[in-house]
Parts: sequence; C-alpha cells; structure tokens
Amino acid sequence: QARLARWPDAVCPKVLAAGPPPPVGGTRLPMRQLLLPVLCHAASWRSQVGSLEKSASQLLAEAVEATEVAAAQPGPGTSAIGSVLLVIGLFVIAALIYYYVKGEPELGTASGTKMRDVIEARIDNKNDAGTSPHFAHGLFGCFDNMGICLLSFCCTGIRWADTARLAGWLTFWVAIAVMCIVELGSLFGFLGFVIFISVGTYFRQQAREDFGIRSGGITVAEDCLSYTCCPCCAVAQEAQQYEDAWAVEHDVARRADVFIRTGAPVA
Repeated sequence: QARLARWPDAVCPKVLAAGPPPPVGGTRLPMRQLLLPVLCHAASWRSQVGSLEKSASQLLAEAVEATEVAAAQPGPGTSAIGSVLLVIGLFVIAALIYYYVKGEPELGTASGTKMRDVIEARIDNKNDAGTSPHFAHGLFGCFDNMGICLLSFCCTGIRWADTARLAGWLTFWVAIAVMCIVELGSLFGFLGFVIFISVGTYFRQQAREDFGIRSGGITVAEDCLSYTCCPCCAVAQEAQQYEDAWAVEHDVARRADVFIRTGAPVA
C-alpha cells in the first residue's frame, strides 16, 4: 500500500515529461502503456485540486481570525471619544485646583497711587470722540504679565473662564462648561475650532463694549482673526484688561463684583 501511495510521485514526472507514446504502424500498444499517462494526469489534477482546497481553507481561516481581532479592538470613534473625555476630565480637575488656589477676585489690589494712575490711564486711553481706540495691552503684549501669559498658553480655557467671571459675563463654572462643550465639538473635526472662534469673538466684542473700545463692523473680523491665528494672545490680552480693571476698582469691575456676589446680571 505504501508503494501504491507513492507511485504517482515516483512514476508520473517521468511519464508526463516523455509525453504520449508514438503510434507504431498498426501495432496495438499494451493497455498499461495507454492507461499510464491518463492515470498520471488524473493524479496530477487531484494534487492540484487538493492544493487549491488547502489554500482556500487557509484563506478562510485567516479571514475569520482577522475579523475576530478587528472585533476585539476598539474602533477609531471609540478611541477618539475616550481621548476627549480624558482631556475634559483633566481640564476640570485643573480648573478645580485653579479656582481654589486663586480664590475669589478682590477689588483695589493695585499698590500705591502711582501704580493706580498708570493702570487707569492705560485703561482709559480715550480719543477726542470719547472712545478707546484699542485695549490697554497690545495683542502681543503677553509678557506684560508673565503669570497671565503662562496660564493663557498652557490652560487657555481656564484663563478664559476666569476672565468671563471677572467681566461678569458668566460664572466661572458655567464658563468651564462652555469650554468643555467646545472640546466635545472636536469630535466632529473642525466644528470644535469654529465654536471656539465664535464664542471668543462674541465675548471679545462684549469686552470692547464694556470699556468703550470701538466695536462692530471691521472689528468683528479683527477679533475673529485674533482668535483664529493667536487665540492664546487674545485670551491673555482680555485677561490683562479685566485684571487691571479689578486692580483699580473700575466701574466694569464693580458691576462684575455685584454679579459674582449676588448672581444678578450685569447691567
């Protein structure tokens, strides 16, 4: 039986290489010589079919294995949601630490009459029309206050939320919630950035109105560009404006102080 099982491998290559037997006149060839090539071809076809069946089985097994591995791994959407939730969690923890370290804002923290005069003159830079042409600090005047500068660049959302509190726009934690919503918008690609620019531009216009700085018209485009190209600088600029107002007990700061302590909207 072992020899019978091995005969195709031993005999067929020679038979198939030699080709069919040539006819010799009218002589009848032995049956063995006629059937041997047919049997060898059949054995060859059977071997090829077996190889194809084996390859198909391997491909099917690999496909099933790849499907199981893909199903076990989290999809890109799940991974993105997890990353955003992690960022929001860390952001809220950092905001909580900042809130309790800084405490409630205080009016009149400017030291000395000379310092107060300098700050007041910087805030009230009014022209002949009675309006301030620009903010007290330039857009790139971040280094005027290094603490605000570092916070604006490292924790932009927290610094913006504190400015919203100092301005009386929103409570600190409502402003933090707004920043969390902006972060959730990042799950939809560019939408989060568009929301951030829109929110920043809207409240920057509010800051202009608070201090009598020219607003509306072309300034909307200016503020939009500021938040598009230099959001950290824009947040730092607004923060310095309101911190200065609180330091010299500006009317804007007094109104915001009432809002913080009573919850009454700023008139």
